[in-house]
Amino acid sequence: MSSRRQFLFDCSAVLAALAVAPLSSFSRPAVSAGGVQSLEQMSYPVLAGQVDTLFRVQLAPRQVVELRLLKAPLARPSSTRPGRRPPGDAGNEKFSLVFSGPQDRLIAPGIHQFEHAALGRFEMYLGQIGTQDPHRVRYETVFNRPAHAVGRPAALV
Repeated sequence: MSSRRQFLFDCSAVLAALAVAPLSSFSRPAVSAGGVQSLEQMSYPVLAGQVDTLFRVQLAPRQVVELRLLKAPLARPSSTRPGRRPPGDAGNEKFSLVFSGPQDRLIAPGIHQFEHAALGRFEMYLGQIGTQDPHRVRYETVFNRPAHAVGRPAALV
């Protein structure tokens, strides 16, 4: 009998906590416990608004490389033809971010910790792309995600 009573008490405590806590706190966390912003919450307009600003990439505990966001091209929507099925990613938000960094401090392709003055800290995949400039290296991040899944982060509203 004691275990059933304890179970009912625990369930009641959980329900009471849920009733008291605001539901908005469960909807979309903008920043995780470690202070890292969720990239999923950053929409294209928020990211594209940072063109010509600096992003710091943490490679090691004491090794940081600064990248400048050069452009944020938005892909054209997929065209659909009558009688044809639309592509599987037809409703997706598609864009890329193109960065420029120093030639002497190359960044390996992979997921890296980024920091930005307006956006905070977040993780993002970065890959190297070709460049015409012998003193700079270009990097790119590509997004192809459902447009409805993108929210506005609370810190950037």
